[in-house]
Amino acid sequence: MAVVVFGSINRDLVMRVPHLPLAGETVAATSYDLLPGGKGANQAVAAARQGVPTVMLGAVGDDAHGVAMLDALAQAGVGTGAVARLPGPTGLAHVFVSDAGENQIVIVAGANAALPAPSDFPAGAALAVAQAEVPAEAVARFLTLAREAGARTLYNAAPATAEGRAILPLADILVVNETELAFFLGEDVPEGDIALAGAARRLMARAGQWVIVTLGGAGVLAEGPDGTIRLPARAVPVVDTTGAGDTFCGVLAARLAEGETMAHALAVAVVAAGISVQRLGAAASMPTRAEVDEGLAG
Repeated sequence: MAVVVFGSINRDLVMRVPHLPLAGETVAATSYDLLPGGKGANQAVAAARQGVPTVMLGAVGDDAHGVAMLDALAQAGVGTGAVARLPGPTGLAHVFVSDAGENQIVIVAGANAALPAPSDFPAGAALAVAQAEVPAEAVARFLTLAREAGARTLYNAAPATAEGRAILPLADILVVNETELAFFLGEDVPEGDIALAGAARRLMARAGQWVIVTLGGAGVLAEGPDGTIRLPARAVPVVDTTGAGDTFCGVLAARLAEGETMAHALAVAVVAAGISVQRLGAAASMPTRAEVDEGLAG
């Protein structure tokens, strides 16, 4: 039932600002924090906090940020024995969060850009998770090894890249937001659930695949073998949307690895993402299983 995550590990420099800066504008931050981040690390933390054994495959640099990230992952219950220590800097993200909870992010890839493709896949793992912040060839190799080992694969195609297009068929579960859906389809995302479901079907790369479109505060739409699943999100006070998508993916992976149905795992993941946006930071905002279960019951 273990989850294996292959992806980026960043240290996030998070600055609160009254509003997101426009081009050429200087904005004074009201606070800053150094927090764990990176889509791979975030999703691993989200899965581990559901009480599911989780292993991280990634790379950090030989700097203080790398040490801090390994410590943060370990404290969250993520296995870090396979994380590589490479010469040079750890990935770094500059994150600006407005008073309205919206964010702007600039990433320095660091060690993530040099992450090598894995040579094998951990035996007995139920679910493999990857994203697009590390080399596409390495992601493709990881998902191929996972499928050969009999694991279910989840690919969060974020950020959307031309190289990521070739990876789509390797995913049993493909997760995109509306921007990423539009990129891969080469067209604007249509309005209305029926049209959106049709767009998700057009993105399917093979039979039996799930395509899940996250819709922010509007919830999620999933198209797959069981038909269309449309779940709204609950209205909650938004503090910071950073990491909400990663919370969704990690919790979804954890619950699927335990054998839950897609419909129930999606419902749990939507609630978890709703909890995360009420807190500051990415990995720092991710809820425990007890908090998610309480949210489901509420």
